[in-house]
Amino acid sequence: MTRTSVFAAALILPAMFVSGCSEETQERAQATAEGAAADTAANAEVIGEELREGAIVAADEVSEGAAELRDELAENEANDTDPSDNELDGTD
Repeated sequence: MTRTSVFAAALILPAMFVSGCSEETQERAQATAEGAAADTAANAEVIGEELREGAIVAADEVSEGAAELRDELAENEANDTDPSDNELDGTD
């Protein structure tokens, strides 16, 4: 058998195998794709829930920080012994 014959056989045999089971292969590929799509949808739902919960926690933290800042600013304003004259002239 020559190199060309071996090369031709190497190309023809897999093509014959694929053509003989292409419908089964297509069905398996479709089932695999559908399974992957279902997994992706489930993962996306879980990620969405985690993001929502994280956003709620972050919003609570921001609100708490803003309240603390407000209280600190109000306390500083109440304790200010040299109040500003509200002029930006460098004398404050």
